[in-house]
Order: sequence, then C-alpha cells, then structure tokens
Amino acid sequence: MEITTKNFIEQLPTIRQTIREASFFAIDGEFTGLTSDRNVLPFDTPEEVYLKTIDNSADFVIIQLGLCAFRVDPESGQVSYKCFNFYCYPKGRMHIFSCQGESMRFLAENGFDFNKLFREGLSYCGEADEDRLRTELKERQDQRAAALEAKEEENGNNDSLNMVPVPPEEEKLMKEISERIEEFLKSEDKDYTITNCNGFQRKLVYQMIDSQFRKTVSTSSVTLENNHKAILVERKRTKEQELKLEEERVAQENEDLERMVGLSLVLQELSRARKLIIGHNMLLDLLFIIRQFFRPLPHCYQEFKKIVRELFPLILDTKYLCTNGELKVHVYSSVLGHVFEAVNKAPFNIPEVTCGFEEHKYSPDDMKQHDAGYDAYLTGLCFLGLASFFKVDLKDLTRDPILKAYINRIFLLRVSEINYIYTHGKEPSFSREHVFFVSFPETWRQSDIVNRFRNYGQVYVNWVNSNSAFVTLHNRDYASHVIKTIDKASITICTLTQFKAKHWLGLKGDTIVIVPIEDISITTTTIITSTAPTTKGKQKKKKNRHR
Repeated sequence: MEITTKNFIEQLPTIRQTIREASFFAIDGEFTGLTSDRNVLPFDTPEEVYLKTIDNSADFVIIQLGLCAFRVDPESGQVSYKCFNFYCYPKGRMHIFSCQGESMRFLAENGFDFNKLFREGLSYCGEADEDRLRTELKERQDQRAAALEAKEEENGNNDSLNMVPVPPEEEKLMKEISERIEEFLKSEDKDYTITNCNGFQRKLVYQMIDSQFRKTVSTSSVTLENNHKAILVERKRTKEQELKLEEERVAQENEDLERMVGLSLVLQELSRARKLIIGHNMLLDLLFIIRQFFRPLPHCYQEFKKIVRELFPLILDTKYLCTNGELKVHVYSSVLGHVFEAVNKAPFNIPEVTCGFEEHKYSPDDMKQHDAGYDAYLTGLCFLGLASFFKVDLKDLTRDPILKAYINRIFLLRVSEINYIYTHGKEPSFSREHVFFVSFPETWRQSDIVNRFRNYGQVYVNWVNSNSAFVTLHNRDYASHVIKTIDKASITICTLTQFKAKHWLGLKGDTIVIVPIEDISITTTTIITSTAPTTKGKQKKKKNRHR
C-alpha cells in the first residue's frame, strides 16, 4: 500500500496495528545517493568502514521506505504479509540534502515517481526536533487556555498594559480595518476575514480589536490556501462556544503535528515493537533510518552500536546470512534478485505467503525492482527461503541456534577479513602485518607482481589502480622478511600499517606524488598463486544496484 500525505493520517492506526501484530519485518530504502565505498580498503576494520561510510553519505537521504510486516499464525503457522511503501520528502527551508546524479537517473529509469515524492512525500523529523515541536505546541495551547480563563475575570483595567505604539504609517490601515469591523457588525455576514497583513500588522490588529471590540467580536488565526496567515473575525462567542472552538483547534494542531513528525511516527512504532527486522545489505538502510528519523550518527563506533541496540535490538542481514558455507553451495550470488532465484529451487522451500491487503499485494511474477515496498517484500521472501534450508521454526525465529550466529550482524562490502558489524559485542581482531602496499610501473601485469613475491609463497592481489596494489601473503610467517629481502627495483613498498599511518608516496613517471588515502580507489580483488595466469585484473567492478 502506498502511503503519502493524502492517506497518512487515515492509515496511521492501521500501520500501527499491523506493526503490533507482526512476527517480523523486512525493510528496504531508496536514497538520493549511494555512499562511495571507493576509499574502503580490503583490510579495514569494521570500525574504519563505519566511520568512512557515515562521512561518505552524510548528505544523502531516504526518499522511499518499504516496510513489509510478516505475521506467522501461532496455531496454523500460516504466513501472511502487509506491505507499506512510504514516500518521504523533507519539508521546510532548513532541510538541505544532496542528490547523486547517477542514483537519480537510475531511479527515474526504473519508474520512480518524483512528482509524487515532491508533492505528496511524508514529512519527518528527528527526536530532538520532535521534542521541540511538541514543547512549543504545548506552550501555545497552555497560553491560550490560560487566556480563556482570564477573559472571564477581566475588568477592563489592563487595556494599556503591553500595548505596542501604532507607528504613523500604520494608523491608516488600523482605521480602515476598524471601520470594516463596524460594517461587519451592522451586516448579516457570518464572519469577516482580515488578509494581507504581515506579522507585525496582525499584532496591531489584535491589539486594536481587544481595545475597541472586546465585547462584540471574537477572533481566531487561520491559514489561507496560499499558506498566508489571516485573522477571522466573528460575532462574540459564548464561553461554551470558545471552549468548543479551542478543543477543535487543539485537535487540528495535534493532527498537524502528527503530519509534521510524519514517517518518524512509524519508525518509532517499529522500534517499540522490539521484533526481528530483516534487511539485505542493510548497512545504509540502518544508518539512514537512524540519522533521518531518530538522531545524528556518532563518530564513536561503540556509541553507534549502543544506539542500534537501543532502537533495533534484533536485526538480520540476509546478505551476511548468505555467507554461510552450506548456503553458498546453492546460492551462487548474494545479489537480492539472484538470491530469490536460488531459493525458488530445491533444496529451499518458500512457504505459501498470503497478502493481508488483497488490493495492494505484490507478486514475484510482476517484478517492481527498486520500488522500496517490493524490495522489502522480496527480502522477506528470500529470508523465508533461506530459513527453510535450516528448518527454522518461524514461530520462534530468534531462538534458532543457527540464526543466532547471524542475528545482529550487518554485512560489510569490500572487506576481506571481518566482513560484518556485530552490534551486540566485539568483532574478532586480526593482524594486518602480512599486507603490503606496492607501487610499480604502469606496464606491470599481475604476473610481474607474483614473480616479485615468488619467494614468499601464495599471494592475494587487490588492484588499486594501474600502478599500485595491495599484496597479501597467504603464509604470514614470511611477513617480517618481505620489507628486508624483497627486490625493490622499480617498486615502492610499505606495510599496510605504514600506509594507513601516513599519505602514500608513489611514483608517476620520474616524479614522486603524494596521494591522500581518501583518493585511493580499489577496483578488483583477485586471488592468485605463483602459477596463476598473467591477467591484469584491473577492470572496474560494475556497481550492482540490486545489492
């Protein structure tokens, strides 16, 4: 079901109830840009990957969020789902975000409705902004309530208190409005609207009415279709009428506040549910959700983990689940679409899944890739298929001993050692003393690198660009001998630790150049031995938007 400003308030109770009744969820997001992982090195720690990722993606935002709620019947075990596809767009002049040209073009080519996004996208705000908005609204409502009580006790002796002098240039306007109010009182008109006044002029008008027409008219602030403020003048209301009008105004203000907080209300409900949330390659989804709907992302890695545990204590990344050795035999690629193809065949068995919204159901036969709702639905089906391989009890997912090894671990791309973030503890530590950064002539091929390292056994080569690469020894026992004994003719070599501690000094022709680490772009990863074919292996990987 698509959720926009047109049906958000109407559907919010249904969304909340669906979240409360669900057994687990699948999520997916579409963004205005994707973080660049080109400065993520193969041997970065999870903490280093996290810090680089939040810096690389600081100004991008989610513009469509898919939330698919799956329910497993506690008696029959029947699985059903209800899926929501939220358009979200930041409101107000203070919200500034970045767009990545390639990402926006990609979404357009896949049928993304930008008109709907701009016109009907839901508002949202973080925790601090929501607290401020609620505090300010309560203060205004309390002030009005106090003013209503005070009206009954007014004795007319305070007319001159807090009066703002009327500037000479505004006297004519005040006189004209006063005369129009008198004409209104003599007419049979129900009300009279004072328009085309700025904030200061409206203050003078309220002051004039309170002084001259307190006993004959009542006023209220209204917003016109063009979003301009105006003053509605009506014949004096009774106390009961004033109270009823105030109740209606408070109800409307509270609804307007819900619209302003918008999609954040849904994510808050999801957080309160404390249930398992499934994602596929979900690091960006999680980072963007926290930053956009809750609070800024900290530059302290342990604080980030604490926030994740607090907001979403149970998460599972199906891309990381696909690293399971038994699954890899049957799942040849961990791209979402490829995983779905794999789990539709033996030995997997996706259970029958029915839709709770018959008029808003998805079907694998009608693919809508890069529609966040559909991708969330597909992620849920992939999880069900993968879980079937391990005979997981869907009624008690989080207690399954096999899944426990994958819960609360977020998959990391492009790293070769510890390829996950463990939100509920420490990741294993590892030594990087056997990794070297080497620069060499552009004419060199992979065989030249292998030949230079032939005395140290099998090596793994990660090309950086046409004249540099990371070389990893399979046998770590040789690590301490490389720098001392390798033939340094035509090459520059340093350990990974030295490389990360300072800028890389490389060679370009006969000139020494300094390349900051953030300018390094890893293009491929290749595993070779001293007898491997002499392929250059420098072709750049295509970015797969299917994850």
